[in-house]
Amino acid sequence: MPSRPVVAEVETFPLEAELPGGGYGASRNAVGARVGTLVKITTSDGTTGWGESFGPPRLTAPFLAEQARELTGLPADVREELVLRRLCTGYHFTCGGLHVAASSGLDVALWDAQARRFGVPVGELLGGRLRDRVDAYASGGYVTPSRDLGEFRERIAEHVAEGFTAAKIKIGLSPAEDRARTAATRELLGDDGLLLVDYNANNTTATLRRSFDRIRDLDPHWVEEPLPPEDAVGWRALDLGVPVSGGEALYTRYGFRDPIAEQRFDVVQPDLAKCGGFTEAQVIRQLATTWSLQLSPHCWGSGVAQAATLQLLSAVPTAPFGEHGGAPLLFEFDRGPNPLREGVLATPIRAEGGVVAIPDGPGLGVTVDEDWLRAHRLDEVAVLARAS
Repeated sequence: MPSRPVVAEVETFPLEAELPGGGYGASRNAVGARVGTLVKITTSDGTTGWGESFGPPRLTAPFLAEQARELTGLPADVREELVLRRLCTGYHFTCGGLHVAASSGLDVALWDAQARRFGVPVGELLGGRLRDRVDAYASGGYVTPSRDLGEFRERIAEHVAEGFTAAKIKIGLSPAEDRARTAATRELLGDDGLLLVDYNANNTTATLRRSFDRIRDLDPHWVEEPLPPEDAVGWRALDLGVPVSGGEALYTRYGFRDPIAEQRFDVVQPDLAKCGGFTEAQVIRQLATTWSLQLSPHCWGSGVAQAATLQLLSAVPTAPFGEHGGAPLLFEFDRGPNPLREGVLATPIRAEGGVVAIPDGPGLGVTVDEDWLRAHRLDEVAVLARAS
């Protein structure tokens, strides 16, 4: 019987790409650079796996360094025990934050390596691939330094020209601006397009009511993060009359447990690069199904995060819907300028007519451009850990 592979090496690739013109962002804040940390795991049988950790790489690096040292020498097929053991023994650190984001990248890389060892896509290990493509929405409509409505319209028009019939925009600026941005998007998408609005939690319940009253007639498909995640009372009192979504700022099954059980939102949005990787996303997905809620993962990272999210979507059951009807399963396709999104992959992920093909190769189904990574990583905070 062949020996059980162990983790022989963990290497990280911290990345930071400065954005021109002051960057872009949401109503809460602008970002001047796109960042993230790719994680490469090599097992004792020579198999490699890739993952991605959310967050500023200089802050994530110490967590990745510690966790990488702990991981080397351990069986490469153990995942859930690692996540839960970290949370249980490190309970003083809570179940959220950059230490969980760090472990998310390691977890995704372990799943990738395991699937590559078996020669199957990760989706086969998540319950089996149910689809080979998925509808996508253009995630854009960002807030720029100029806040110019003409510039905003140009960006949305570009997404429509690319073939997208669904788009998410950033609002939460003021009732008047929120109305103008949402109305422009509805005009460009047409009556049948899916219009998603994202407040990025930049509200109190009072300001939310004033803004949403101005856009209600424009038929938003969902309202994302209308309130801060810590405002549990406000979320419980929400009654907008349209679906609300949330979860990108939550971590692990424990962070999602009460919001799901209390049905604070209708659409559950875990982010694989921060929620705990595939291991925790699977539990979160099952919790959502148990309470008859929809899943639509948040994705705002590099091509590795995109590939991982697509693998998760490939295996999401149609439940709570039956054979007919129900809301579409959607992939968030970030359209903001981001050199990391295309740069990290030998063949970047593309959308054709608003549809994205789910990679069907082993593991995440994509090939990482390691030469590009080594040329662009922040070497001063990179991590290399080897089994002794």
